[in-house]
Amino acid sequence: MAAPISHFLHPDHELKLRDDYHIPHSCDLCGEKLAGSGYSCHRRLCGFDLHQECAMYPETLSSFFVHPWHDLTLSRTADDGGSPARVCHVCRQDVPAGVFLYRCAPCGFDMHPRCSRLPQTVRSELHPEHSLAAVAGMGTCAACGKPCYVWVYRCGPCNVDLHIDCLHGARPSNGMGAGGGAGGQAGASQGAELVGSIVGAGAVLINMLESNR
Repeated sequence: MAAPISHFLHPDHELKLRDDYHIPHSCDLCGEKLAGSGYSCHRRLCGFDLHQECAMYPETLSSFFVHPWHDLTLSRTADDGGSPARVCHVCRQDVPAGVFLYRCAPCGFDMHPRCSRLPQTVRSELHPEHSLAAVAGMGTCAACGKPCYVWVYRCGPCNVDLHIDCLHGARPSNGMGAGGGAGGQAGASQGAELVGSIVGAGAVLINMLESNR
């Protein structure tokens, strides 16, 4: 049996590895479903549980390539419903209330813990000729034909862009073709999403620049 561990998110009690999560729980770090095995506080009244993978995240990330200017600290988002919803500045997906994210407070930069696992360079069978590098930019995904913005994987020599989640094939398109050929309503929705993301990315960039003067 694995030895109990101490964890900075729950410093008062040790966490024991258990493999009997027959009734689904939620991971206290990422908020996602926890079933099968995971770490649990031996005092069940605490109700503190972690995925095995989530227990491995460090409290602080230093010099992470997406945001190398400052350390990123694992911080809990507000769960009172009164605070504005947060968005991961890497994958642009929502961050649920009450979960943990990596945050740079001076810059207002937020990132899912899972996005900290993204490599700076990757290989993809969709573009086997060269490696692709994670860059902040805009373009059109070569896999699904939809806009790429903020963080994409790019082959500079070939001008090929891929969404983070399209690296190994186009993501589900809800009936849209590879070229994005949907009706006007879908196009308007996609355009609004793009504009909102550009505005959000611009605000983050301004904060970064001001904090580094």
